[in-house]
Amino acid sequence: MSDQLDTIHPRSLRAAPLPGSARSPIQGLLMRYRRRSTMPERMVVLSLLLPPLPHEPLAPFGFGAFIIVPRWRNDAAFASHAHGYGAGYEPRRMREDIGRLFTPDTTALIHTTAPLGFGEGQRQATRVTGRLLDFIPRSGLARIAHAHIPHDQLVHAARIEGLELSGPNPSAIQRLVRLRTETQAAWIFWLLASCPPPVRRNLLASYLSWRALDQAVSRQVII
Repeated sequence: MSDQLDTIHPRSLRAAPLPGSARSPIQGLLMRYRRRSTMPERMVVLSLLLPPLPHEPLAPFGFGAFIIVPRWRNDAAFASHAHGYGAGYEPRRMREDIGRLFTPDTTALIHTTAPLGFGEGQRQATRVTGRLLDFIPRSGLARIAHAHIPHDQLVHAARIEGLELSGPNPSAIQRLVRLRTETQAAWIFWLLASCPPPVRRNLLASYLSWRALDQAVSRQVII
């Protein structure tokens, strides 16, 4: 695994209306932290609800994963996964399930939620903690990027594409339900902060087409 580790570590920005009416937290982020880059060959966005430590009470845990593979002319293929494990389940199973999602050309984007007000006046990057890395493959990755995103900014990123996230302090069960949405919102956040406008527009259009199809399939399964 490459030692290169990027951190998206924005200043705390005040909540404001979404784009189209007044300047939003996402617009402020773009002005301060935009990085001109393109999509990696393959990206896996992870949002983890870690298992409890040995001295902590038993609790459910799990992960969400969003896979993005660019194809041609800034189009991409998408896949979404979410897995939950019951209280007392062996954490090794989650590590193995995550490992199956990775290939040698994969860039991992790890989403964690920053506390309210985190990063205000700071630009110093922070490293991914050891516990998070325990659940990421330790060899064969192209790069690890860390998106340490305040909840209000994640909510704004989600709403840009019609996703909804609950409050900043969910229970373990509520968190498991929304892990899939967290990964997609974190990718949107990364895309807005990292890629130039033509790439963003095309990939977001591709994503919306995929999500509409995914939702249609989900409704058929429920019926």
